[in-house]
Amino acid sequence: MSAPADANSRPSPRPSPRREEILAATVRYVADRNVSDLSLRPLAAEIGSSPRVLLYLFGSKEQLVREVLAVGRAEQLALLERSEVEGGSARETLELLWEWLTKPEHRGALRLFFEGYVRAFGHDGPWQGFGTTSLDEWLPPLGRVLEGTGANPTVVLAVLRGLLLDLLTDTDTDGGTGSDGDNSGTDGGNGSGSHAERVHAAWCAFLDATLP
Repeated sequence: MSAPADANSRPSPRPSPRREEILAATVRYVADRNVSDLSLRPLAAEIGSSPRVLLYLFGSKEQLVREVLAVGRAEQLALLERSEVEGGSARETLELLWEWLTKPEHRGALRLFFEGYVRAFGHDGPWQGFGTTSLDEWLPPLGRVLEGTGANPTVVLAVLRGLLLDLLTDTDTDGGTGSDGDNSGTDGGNGSGSHAERVHAAWCAFLDATLP
């Protein structure tokens, strides 16, 4: 799915299958790196292109970064909207969303999102408006999910993102839920267990308090 059009995700003047292929390869490339350190020459060498082709297709490195960030936002928003469709109650929907967001294969996308979010503080260029745009995208569907529960979508989103960021600080694990697939943790949030288990338990405790 596509993110709403804005300054960070304006349509390409040169749409083509090759352009989409290179954009997807770039998203994979930066998932394990810092997008703010992106350099066209090593990127081109890694994905089988050239700096000249990248500049022809995207116009500038800044525009390429904008579109990479837009893809990252769109991937997260797609998971929220998929949870909204496939979930049941508000709690079941948020549990499903958490399960998908914390899968190891989404760790790179989370890193990309939070890097863009932090870089947007006081910066212009490709990061300008990234944080506010992501809020504008997330709050309406989250409000629909929480309708009638009394829960505040802004608070729920803040807790969700805060705990996801805490999960990313654990460099010793893949952020997953353990071999048995249980993401509820084993310690009830009392400080024992692994870092990942404590974060998962904190999310469950928040849902218990917010959506009993």
